[in-house]
Amino acid sequence: MNKQRLISFICIGLLATLTSKGQKNISIDATQQKQTIDGFGGSLAYYDGWLPAHPNRSLIYDYLFRDLGLSILRLRNTYMNEGGNNPDMDNSKLIVAEAKKRGSFDIMISSWSPPGKYKSNGKPANDETMASLALDSAGNFVYGDFAKWWYKSLLEYKKIGIEPKYISIQNEPNWNPGYEGCIFMPNEQVVNDKILGKNVKVASYAKAFNSVYDTIAKYKANLNIEPKMIGPEVLGIENAWSGRPEDYTKYMNMTKCYAMAHHLYTGANTGNMSILNNLYPDKPKMQTEYSDKEWFELSKIIQSSLVSENVTAYLVWDTFWPGESSLITTDFPWNSAQWVYPKGFKVTTKYYMFKQFAYFIKPGWKRVSASISGTSVTSSAFINPENTQMSIVLINTATNEDSVTISPKSFTISSGKIYATTESLNCSLIGDYSGGTVVIPGTSVTTISLQLSTNTTGLDIKKDKNNVPLIYPNPFSTESNLDLRNFDPGATIEIYNLMGKALYQKKVVGNSLYKIGAELTNGVYILNVTDGQKKMTSKIVKQLK
Repeated sequence: MNKQRLISFICIGLLATLTSKGQKNISIDATQQKQTIDGFGGSLAYYDGWLPAHPNRSLIYDYLFRDLGLSILRLRNTYMNEGGNNPDMDNSKLIVAEAKKRGSFDIMISSWSPPGKYKSNGKPANDETMASLALDSAGNFVYGDFAKWWYKSLLEYKKIGIEPKYISIQNEPNWNPGYEGCIFMPNEQVVNDKILGKNVKVASYAKAFNSVYDTIAKYKANLNIEPKMIGPEVLGIENAWSGRPEDYTKYMNMTKCYAMAHHLYTGANTGNMSILNNLYPDKPKMQTEYSDKEWFELSKIIQSSLVSENVTAYLVWDTFWPGESSLITTDFPWNSAQWVYPKGFKVTTKYYMFKQFAYFIKPGWKRVSASISGTSVTSSAFINPENTQMSIVLINTATNEDSVTISPKSFTISSGKIYATTESLNCSLIGDYSGGTVVIPGTSVTTISLQLSTNTTGLDIKKDKNNVPLIYPNPFSTESNLDLRNFDPGATIEIYNLMGKALYQKKVVGNSLYKIGAELTNGVYILNVTDGQKKMTSKIVKQLK
């Protein structure tokens, strides 16, 4: 018997034999709902050419896009960055096409640099001199050209089957990385470039953001998509020199910004996360690039981001790069003689830790109140829109195992499964949950995936002001009618299954009646309708005759 199976059997046995002495309770109140989750994801950047070239790429695709549960894939905007032939766009096209065969996810695109012709140094990549946007003949920054480049890039990505749900106009705008970059300050100002030995005028992030937003809005009919803009995607949240998010957002029109986005390279202090959340309690917050810790420390940072900052998304940086920091450590694909690993890659413990979040918490789920005291275990809990599933993530920071019980409020648990990641457990099933005590291994991340009792016959029927149903019939056997007259023209319709997987998305023309459900099989689904101002969420049921 191998070590992993032995540990699993021990944990299952402990579940059955431990007494209630010394138990700690996790109090969960599903009526106290927090942020709505956008997703968990990772980046394709700089090593995106490695995956299509890897001899065992099919296995890596399976791990990343079938098994891990990524719901956001972050790409680097490389349109026109390589002399016009766009090789990295070709790689992104291949990866996204394979990924779509294996799972459902949203696309995020961030820019590291616009083309050199729009930059003050004329060089889009691999140049250490500080660069901002270029100036026109009148001495004004080329915000309009920058915005049109973004618009044209979205058209080109659409042609290759990539339609982003989120875009960020500049990755880490307030520093000179010594490679591909473009500096934007919160407002136009003059800064000193020590390498050039002179003062340089720098463009305004707020003006650039507005220009891109307005240009996309102007031509959205050509795009047939309206991506959500996020920003300012600064280096961190703690140091003024790197540009704190609030240094930028106080100058931005935040009605145009879907979410405040940032990284965590200048520190991941929980207190600072709370400050940021207090400044913008009603604005979604996204952590869009950070995994620069070993697996267990990173798990605590993710948990703190979810609970202290209320992030709606957490994205790691290196998904399939060389080196142990990646989710999947990848050997040089073009020469198997150099491989360290038999298959040319290794799935790391960090991968399985991240799966404890990504696989069990889906877009549209809400974080709910979860508290635990007198223990080394931290907790977070999430419920799906239908109130039929809940995932509880527990991190035991002690080296010894601990035990907890669940005290539910306003919901009833029907069954559940318990999964854990340690140095020797890889998101492994360690037992069933049927009430009672749950044993949490030492130095571990444990997810309790619960099925909740629900009555699908008592539907929440949405009606208009005249008490007329907006969805009828419901349940239905073939298709149902959706009344959109209370929505502005061009509303978006989305249908999800109970696992949070998007099955249908359509931006409709007009605002009258619309048929839905013909493509669905027998089951219960979540319907979302929004026009950008009003939103309706409802349960729909298809019952085949």
